[in-house]
Amino acid sequence: MGSIKNKKEFTWGERHKQTLLLFFAMVIAYGLRVNLSVAIVAMTDKSSANTHFIELPWNESSKSTVLSSFFWGYLITQVYAGQMAQKYGGKYFLTGALGISGVLTIFTPASAIHGGVLVMCANRMVQGMAQGFIFPAVNVLLSKWAPASEKGRLISFAFSGTQFGSLVMLPAAGLLASSSGGWPAIFYVGGALTLLWVLVWSLMGANSPSEHQTISEAEKKFIINSLSNTTSNKPLPTPWGKIFKSIPMWTLIIAHLTQNLGFWILLTNMPTYINYILQFNIKSNGFLSAMPYLIMWILIIAFSWISDYIRTHGLITNTNQRKIWNSLAHWGGALALVSLYVFDTSTTGALVLLTAALGLNSGVFTGFLTNHLDLAPNFAGTLLGITNSIANLTSILGPLLVGFVVTDSRNKDQWGIVFLCSAGVFFIGNLFYVIFGTAETQSWNDPLIDKEIKTGDNKDP
Repeated sequence: MGSIKNKKEFTWGERHKQTLLLFFAMVIAYGLRVNLSVAIVAMTDKSSANTHFIELPWNESSKSTVLSSFFWGYLITQVYAGQMAQKYGGKYFLTGALGISGVLTIFTPASAIHGGVLVMCANRMVQGMAQGFIFPAVNVLLSKWAPASEKGRLISFAFSGTQFGSLVMLPAAGLLASSSGGWPAIFYVGGALTLLWVLVWSLMGANSPSEHQTISEAEKKFIINSLSNTTSNKPLPTPWGKIFKSIPMWTLIIAHLTQNLGFWILLTNMPTYINYILQFNIKSNGFLSAMPYLIMWILIIAFSWISDYIRTHGLITNTNQRKIWNSLAHWGGALALVSLYVFDTSTTGALVLLTAALGLNSGVFTGFLTNHLDLAPNFAGTLLGITNSIANLTSILGPLLVGFVVTDSRNKDQWGIVFLCSAGVFFIGNLFYVIFGTAETQSWNDPLIDKEIKTGDNKDP
């Protein structure tokens, strides 16, 4: 019977189709998020792309403000989104989030040309508010669809769409900006593909195995039985007090906050660095900016399979495994960025170190990012909503910090300070995670168990 069970576990099923759809949701979401990082180069310097399109007179401060405006809205809706997704399911919130983002993306060129910085910021802010629902909704959906034995690779694969989105959009944006459609084509194509995904998801997506119309009974039982010990079938009251008094939860908040600050400084400004310091044109810029994300995406898949193998065979505790992966991501990346600052590297050397810093960052997907589901699968959407909301304060500050430090985009020393700051926050955040982090399911995940512990009915310590 054991061999039959194992065979069923690894057979392609509805859980894998749902995960694939969520992967593409993340691809599109991040594609829409980073498209402006490449487009803004062509929008403000037409000599770098198709010269027949308008050049916008935005200075460095204006560009930094526009790049950060997405996150003004993004941090507002996170916690509310987690609550709504837990209560009503993630399917339709995910549909609405990407539907709104797709429409506004199509209107982005008009916002920039006719509305200027103010209207452009408003457009991006509303997109951010809509996309604030995506991570919490996806986390809730995965908490219903990912069985324990496949949790690492299904969750990592779905969220690896964030890197794949950057991988696809960065070179595609460079090509589109140089095409006959010019930089506006970046937004028209991205918006149209988003609306196509919304249609497919509306027809094929489901909140849980119980609500799916065509899933086999065997697969449904396999998933539900696997999650029965940690996941409730009905909505539970959110233990707000216990969540915010939880040291493991604060550990996740700090890890997520420092991850976002270091990572988004690199993500949003790499095309500008490559354009002005390494001096590549926009076509090469897109491909070079995408290279770290190709490495990162490959490593996410590889690390997730290794993580599940370690978990299944009990080689080390889940807590230690989370800390090892996170240390590889943050301390390994920090070392690469410090090297970029300390050593006078060639163009090739700089690209190798940037690729290493971002590639190693893939460890967070089997590190702190999966940890929300470890601590409290019943409140996975809310936990991720909280950490992502707080963390994205730094996503606003990151581009603004770069705009403050880098007053001259061609000054290599100023960029060195930026990279050193990123290394510092990676180091500090992971140090806290290594000391205080845990992957143990918390008692407040199940109010009945928590009550037993309080009253002394539970004999276990």
